Amino acid sequence: MSSKLNIRKIRAFLNQERIYFLMLSFILLVNASSIATQHLSASLESKQETSYPSFVDKEIKLRQLVEGRKYLFVFLNLLGLGALFLFSFGIFLDIRILMAKIKKKKLFLAPLRHPRVKWRVWDIFRLSIIALFLGYVMHLVQTGFFPSTPDAKKNLPASTLLNTGILDLTLLGLVIYFVTKKYKQGLASLGLKIKNIGKNIVLGCLSYVAFLPVLAFLFLMIIWIASYFNYQPPVQNLFKLFLEEKRIWLLIYSTLMVVLLGPVVEEVFFRGFAYNALKRSLGAKAAIVLTAVIFSALHANVFGFLPIAALGFLLAYVYEKSGSLIPAITIHIVHNSVMLAMLFLVRYLINLE
Repeated sequence: MSSKLNIRKIRAFLNQERIYFLMLSFILLVNASSIATQHLSASLESKQETSYPSFVDKEIKLRQLVEGRKYLFVFLNLLGLGALFLFSFGIFLDIRILMAKIKKKKLFLAPLRHPRVKWRVWDIFRLSIIALFLGYVMHLVQTGFFPSTPDAKKNLPASTLLNTGILDLTLLGLVIYFVTKKYKQGLASLGLKIKNIGKNIVLGCLSYVAFLPVLAFLFLMIIWIASYFNYQPPVQNLFKLFLEEKRIWLLIYSTLMVVLLGPVVEEVFFRGFAYNALKRSLGAKAAIVLTAVIFSALHANVFGFLPIAALGFLLAYVYEKSGSLIPAITIHIVHNSVMLAMLFLVRYLINLE
């Protein structure tokens, strides 16, 4: 009797959520059809040998570039001093945090209260399926308008970033719809609160500075591991765009995407929406770890998995302790801005050669 009742419940659930399963079937079919193409392109790319200069060669080239350019010498030295100051200040903050933990002092003053959310874990899958479905549809439209020809490749970065922007705004709209219309809760339930916004922005900046020594250690560790196994990580397409793209409007649009829209949408979805749903079912500690791992995995960067996961852990932890999404958004914006500034510096140095 109980087995029949369970079967009826499963049938009712599948019938109720059939639209999501249809979209998921579409995603799987499109993904399966592209596997052969991806393997073929990957095998062709692997045959192209790429030589990476050693650290000694890079140092020699940098010295050659600086010679005769006093402004560049002064700028790089000031940049190094600034980085050293922030790194030292980060270690100082870490020591203060550690001492406060040992003495069991509170690190966050008067945190905002987390309201109990009504949405559940299944809603994360709902939003993810809708976003993936729309992403695959836009990809098919994109490949239809921009076939794989040499003349069309120039327009692919622009169309891809345009699709990404549309998808980000759609995901943001879906989160707001689910929270405000479906579950009748305010945006404050996501952590989007104006109260103490200035203090929360400062908290985000200080949290990121305290995170810098950890980030530096993780980067040095993965660089050592990669060199030990003689592994050369592939250059991501986004990095190539910022290093090679000549169109100013596309660089400005890409910068706004990376520095503003991306961090806001990702924090609203991962920390504001997904974290709260997982916390409701699994508790805060498990939700922090799980969202950090998923956040890193979805960036599809094996080489940077640990640093991105550590950043995701920090974002969720600060959100939980502060009760506001503003510090996490601030951290994310600052981090992306720093990474992008480094890319533009590399681009400038490359163009000097």
